[in-house]
Amino acid sequence: MRQRLINKTEPQETSLPSSRMAGRSAVVAEATSLQSLLFDSNISREEWIEGLKHHSKILTNLLLNDQVKEFDQYLRSEFSSELPEGKKGLKDIDYRPVLQDLLQTAILIEHSTIPPYLTALYSIQDGTNALASQIIRSVAVEEMLHLIMVCNVLNAINIQPSVNKQQNYPTYPMKLPMNVDFYVGLETFSTNSIATFIAIESPSNPLVKAPKSAPEVESERVFAARSVAQQESNFWTLENMNGFIMENVHTIGEYYDVLFFYITIFQIIAYYNEHGTLPQSFNDINTGGIFTGDPAKQIRPEQYYGSGGKLHSVEALEGVIAVFQEIKGQGEGADDSIFDVDPSQFEEGAELAHYFRFKEIFHEHFYVGGNYEPFMDENGMMPVTTPPTGKALEVNWNAAYPLKENPKLSDYSSNAELHAQGVEFNKTYRRLLDAIQSAVEGNQRELEKSIMYMYALKEQAVNLLKQPLNSQYNAGPTFEYTDL
Repeated sequence: MRQRLINKTEPQETSLPSSRMAGRSAVVAEATSLQSLLFDSNISREEWIEGLKHHSKILTNLLLNDQVKEFDQYLRSEFSSELPEGKKGLKDIDYRPVLQDLLQTAILIEHSTIPPYLTALYSIQDGTNALASQIIRSVAVEEMLHLIMVCNVLNAINIQPSVNKQQNYPTYPMKLPMNVDFYVGLETFSTNSIATFIAIESPSNPLVKAPKSAPEVESERVFAARSVAQQESNFWTLENMNGFIMENVHTIGEYYDVLFFYITIFQIIAYYNEHGTLPQSFNDINTGGIFTGDPAKQIRPEQYYGSGGKLHSVEALEGVIAVFQEIKGQGEGADDSIFDVDPSQFEEGAELAHYFRFKEIFHEHFYVGGNYEPFMDENGMMPVTTPPTGKALEVNWNAAYPLKENPKLSDYSSNAELHAQGVEFNKTYRRLLDAIQSAVEGNQRELEKSIMYMYALKEQAVNLLKQPLNSQYNAGPTFEYTDL
């Protein structure tokens, strides 16, 4: 079943606490201040969940939209200068294993998209679908950028990232580690694979500014709520924090929003533990605290050799903001637009976010230059599901090798030469990840090897894709963990 690309009908709340949500959750949120959410061990599970929803939305919207003055006002309205006697809550939690787990999951999310994107790209036959190839390639490169920037965040809080171990490998077909109801896999270039990519990059917001100058494929989204064991009087555990994500997070953008909230909360707690008072401004929590990592381990823009997007190093909370703005903007659009955070590094001016780039391929038209008045409201906003109506983008869906879905090395066991080629591809992919791992451990020059490995990957993948596996399908890359 495909993920429903947008199933929300209410606009997200972006105001300060004076404008509360309607209904029962508003009562809970009104009663649960940020201070109580963090330190009061007597609040109920419902108060904790609704308070987390409420404050994560406000805090994230303010800081990820550069509204620092409003954030300072929010902090002062939520925090008294002193913590009442006997309040503990989150104060004594060890943030390191929690953030290690959550940020490693973010690495897995980014990593999980790269093999599917590369497989579809490699399956396109030479000399065909030039524009579609360019779009898929640009997105794959930016996902690698995202992975490296998440590693920068981990290094900034003095936790060693891990990208090349067997447990870090995605296994296809798989669901992303969020509350989604669709599978991601290794497929040939087709309307089916591009529809999956659209689902992966689905935005959090239901509306987007219409750009100036075939029907959508959707199905009903079903969410299976997971029960989460609660510890009495303390809901701030890794299990509960992950449980909140599994019940309430449905897009990559939403995952980064909640993750950013958790990081900021731990920075607030670190400030309190050091100073004995609660922070009253962004400047209070920007530096120090959990950011104890070695700056020499940061991958910096001049050391990254990918094209497209901007790499941000991280030494303080403002660096985390820049990273998450870049990741969210490239995936789902920035500032309620269909465009990326940065000007294009490619040929056609402003670059579209991943979701909208894939929709251009799927609908075989560009966004820019189209007429969106029939879809627009009085504020110039249109549903994100609006198809592109600009000039035609030529796509030949038949010009792709008939790859067996989610191939495994075991599929090639009866053909020694084919099996050996599959192993060599996986070794090259392993070497690419090893180079990234070495770089995020402080050997940044190792990233230079990534270009060589990417060229080798394409050649090896195409050689596999050209070979028949049976009467229906050809072989293909498997992206399985392989010892060197």
